[in-house]
Amino acid sequence: MPEVQSPLRLPLFRALWLGSIVSNIGTTMNDTAAVWTMTTLTGSPTMVSLMQAMSSLPLFLFALPAGALADLVNRRRLILFAQAGALLTALGMAVMVWIAMLNQSLLLLATFLLGVAAAFTTPAWQALIPEIVGRPQLAPAIALNGVGYNIARALGPIAGGLLLASFGPAPVFALNALSFVAVIVVMNTGNYIATPRSAQREQMLGAMAAAIRYVSHSSPMQSVLARGGVHIFAAVAPVVLLPIIVHSRGWNASDFGLMMGCYGSGAILSAIFVMHRLRARFSYDQVLLGGSLASALAAMLVAFVPGKILLGMVLVLAGGAWLTGMNTFSVASQSAFPNWVRARSSAIYLVVMQGSAALGAVVWGQISGHFNAQTALGVAAACLVVSGILSRLLPISHVENLDLRPSDHWNGHALANEPAPDDGPILVTIEYHIDPEEASAFRAAMFHLREIRLRDGAFRCSVFVDLEDATLYRETFLVGSWAEHIRQHERVTMEDQRVELAVLAFHRGEEAPVVRHLVMTNLRERRA
Repeated sequence: MPEVQSPLRLPLFRALWLGSIVSNIGTTMNDTAAVWTMTTLTGSPTMVSLMQAMSSLPLFLFALPAGALADLVNRRRLILFAQAGALLTALGMAVMVWIAMLNQSLLLLATFLLGVAAAFTTPAWQALIPEIVGRPQLAPAIALNGVGYNIARALGPIAGGLLLASFGPAPVFALNALSFVAVIVVMNTGNYIATPRSAQREQMLGAMAAAIRYVSHSSPMQSVLARGGVHIFAAVAPVVLLPIIVHSRGWNASDFGLMMGCYGSGAILSAIFVMHRLRARFSYDQVLLGGSLASALAAMLVAFVPGKILLGMVLVLAGGAWLTGMNTFSVASQSAFPNWVRARSSAIYLVVMQGSAALGAVVWGQISGHFNAQTALGVAAACLVVSGILSRLLPISHVENLDLRPSDHWNGHALANEPAPDDGPILVTIEYHIDPEEASAFRAAMFHLREIRLRDGAFRCSVFVDLEDATLYRETFLVGSWAEHIRQHERVTMEDQRVELAVLAFHRGEEAPVVRHLVMTNLRERRA
């Protein structure tokens, strides 16, 4: 796999990759110790499942503002600040155990705070990696990040379980605190591109609104989010309920760590030996269908197989199916939005995925508490089958063919009086002359162009036909400010250009369509 290994030849990426593995091993050790500690503090399935919810909830709440912040501030400093907070939280957990003051509420609070640190780290990290490796090596870099994370998922729970069984949770929490030092050291070395490159700098609320607007008018991204949300809601069930199943069988903490290690090992095996073969032979939708069905089978088997060896083998299958599904959704999401909105759209993807995981954790814990873990896993398996069926209703394979490179095909403005950046709203009108016999096809093409206008910055877009000249159509769209319209020029992609050319093909005038820019004037302004 030389193409996957090539980013490791870059010293900065290699250092970041190794640092992230060290940090993630500490995190997975901490997660194993924390959830097992909760099972010793209470036998309530609801409280145990809340550990997963508290871990996922911060990404749901804060990923979008964190993604907008990552597009506006120094990303390296943002990561450093978040990692320092995580270090102090983990250290506090160790101290609370040593002085025998760690209870259920404090454990949930610490888990939530570690999730907050992850929420502010992840979007900035995802936006930083493409700047370090460049576009040609982006895909292998993402694959390597997945392999590194799952190496940690395989080793961390085993190490955490063994340490937990031998020495208790305090040393595990302390080692997790130490692991954050690896990322802090790496982020203090090397040269980073830490500021966004744009002609007009956005404000944070505007950046968040732009991301929401983009996703709300991007049907490929909506399909990825809808299907990914359903999938992760159900696929999280085996991991959420595993400590309950292990504890109910009378096994100890090291057994739980080994079971989680099997789950992580399945993900590694899938990343190294399975994923690239599946991607070479099958479409996204076919891979996701197989992954959903494999996850459903694994969920059913986890509920009923006896013995540690058999359960470990089933968890290898569950981990491999999990990685197959989540990696495919992640790559599809990265293919569904352009670079200008990458950190923010990645944040929205995280919001949906982690929100679904948190909701799933609560639901499966409640079902297990009212009935039993076997019933919860059976319902989750049924939901995974539904997730597989969605591959026909909401296909996403086509996102692989989207060309979202910047096109730069919108020419600069040559205006007699160019407004100030904050002036607005701006009204843009474009006049087309259309053969009436082609009006229906023209309107269909304009529907897709309208989605692009709204997605890239307009807050209203309409098309009017002249009542006296049936061949004259006027497209109008409103943008909040002149600065936002300039950003529209920067955001157009090759895919947008294809849609615009399809619309222009209907124009029958001798000259190109007439484009006008108008700025709203204040009628109440008093004369001096």
